[in-house]
Amino acid sequence: MFMLAYHAKEVHMRNNLSGKHSILPTLFVVLLFFPGLVSCAFLSSQSVSPATSNAVIDWVNFIKFGGITYVAVSLKPGRSLTTHDLGPVFTTVQFKLEGNVQDPGYHSKNGDAAFLNSGTKIYAVKGYNPTFRLAAQESTGITLYEADTNPYARKGKDLLDIGGKVQYIGIVSNQDGVTELGAIKDPKQVATLINLVLQASVNQNSQGGNQRYFIAFHLADGTVVTRSFWLDAGELARGILLPDAFGLAVKAAVSVNQ
Repeated sequence: MFMLAYHAKEVHMRNNLSGKHSILPTLFVVLLFFPGLVSCAFLSSQSVSPATSNAVIDWVNFIKFGGITYVAVSLKPGRSLTTHDLGPVFTTVQFKLEGNVQDPGYHSKNGDAAFLNSGTKIYAVKGYNPTFRLAAQESTGITLYEADTNPYARKGKDLLDIGGKVQYIGIVSNQDGVTELGAIKDPKQVATLINLVLQASVNQNSQGGNQRYFIAFHLADGTVVTRSFWLDAGELARGILLPDAFGLAVKAAVSVNQ
């Protein structure tokens, strides 16, 4: 078992671009029990005492199917999903963790969901591989889930199904998670950089670096995919190891606005 502290901020960022919660870049703890993401302290503390089995767990909003752990994401600054974006039913939730699991060492299983009730239908998303995006329709709207960890991922394309779909790449501030520091909009350069992402090798045990931006991939359908990118490590979350050329393009885009 390993505690990947950087992953807490990544999950927090994906869940807070909607503006429902303020961006807090520190003081988040994630417990990852492999295989599979299990629990994390998100927007409040998690208390686990080594002397007792009692624990208060705040689950990340995740689902797990086919060995892949998907995390709920915000699509801001892009558009939200509508029923027209939903494809056929892909699967259904088998077990809800919230209220039923008190063991922080619980290993998530296929069919598990943090907050969705058993029997909840999980839909494919039109235009995307279900190994990348799935969705659930709830009373409050449609929740989009994107792949976070995939034990079968060997290349970036196994985690991000964005080939031929990106209109431009935004570089967003690590300080507030909102301010766009630069953008790459030349179609040829965008295509070249996306190809680097798709063909990059994957190591999901990697723990990022120190100099971070958020990369927002603005897609042709109006939705946005946002991931952390550590410039010094050349890593795009989650574990996509990019060549120097990607980092140089990011630095150049940022420097234009300075």
